[in-house]
Amino acid sequence: MVGDYYGIQILSVALSDRWKWQVILPVGVSVTSIDNYDTPEQALYHGRCWVSAETAFYALDHCLSELCHKGSIHTLEYQSLIQSLLQITQRCF
Repeated sequence: MVGDYYGIQILSVALSDRWKWQVILPVGVSVTSIDNYDTPEQALYHGRCWVSAETAFYALDHCLSELCHKGSIHTLEYQSLIQSLLQITQRCF
């Protein structure tokens, strides 16, 4: 199964009797899930969730980095906010 999520291609990849998601990034690099799923639809769903979480993380990190660089927030505030963001996006794979 193949899905398109805002121009990013997400594939369901068969692995014996289980499925993984694979995201093809615009730069030509692919990322494959560590977790296995029961159906190709579940794999696609979790692939979309991964793209959403990564996008949110990098966008907010960029904004917070700029605020820190400009002196609007302190380094400890930046680190605390990033730590919270990591927990929210469950980015600890």
